[in-house]
Amino acid sequence: MILAKLANTCCRWLYRAFDLVRRTVMSRIARGYLILHGVKIREGLRMNTLPFCRRHQHAYIEIGSNVRINNKLYENPAGISHRSVLVADRPGARLVIGDHVGMSGVVLYCTTEIVIEDHVNLGVGAMVYDTDFHPIDAYARRIHDKNRIESAPVRICEDVWVGANATILKGVTIGPRAIVGAGAIVTKDVPSDTIVAGVPAKIIGKIETI
Repeated sequence: MILAKLANTCCRWLYRAFDLVRRTVMSRIARGYLILHGVKIREGLRMNTLPFCRRHQHAYIEIGSNVRINNKLYENPAGISHRSVLVADRPGARLVIGDHVGMSGVVLYCTTEIVIEDHVNLGVGAMVYDTDFHPIDAYARRIHDKNRIESAPVRICEDVWVGANATILKGVTIGPRAIVGAGAIVTKDVPSDTIVAGVPAKIIGKIETI
């Protein structure tokens, strides 16, 4: 019995040591991956696995201080189904992530500008798009006329909580401290200190500030 307990304790310590080494190595690899893609990274980035990143050579991506990016299910068992996606794929596009932001398996797809301010939580599978990807006009879609694709900047202000699998579409500003319910599709601006939910998202409550 004593030997079994000792063996179990040793195995736990070995696993913890191995996991610490693995996370340290992967964190450095992940940082290097982003740096190779031309991403500006500030101190305190917590990321132990690789996201997906694509940056046009004339686009800009910045990640602020003390940001947490989860990319694997074991990092957040709430339902991550793919790596976090950071894309700025047009000349002049700007994807800026502020300080103390957390995200898990999200998609941030920028062709114009996406700004995530400080202390924002992006739930598992949240998607933020500043573009329609395709023209509204059917003929323009048929001939792949990229000049007819509509795009507009997106801003998610400080202390916003975006629920799991919510989608934020082009031209939207979400005001400070607002909450976006899980699965919502946000097509219009969200006032500060409000709760929105549904498809399309509508105000369902207000938040009393302390």
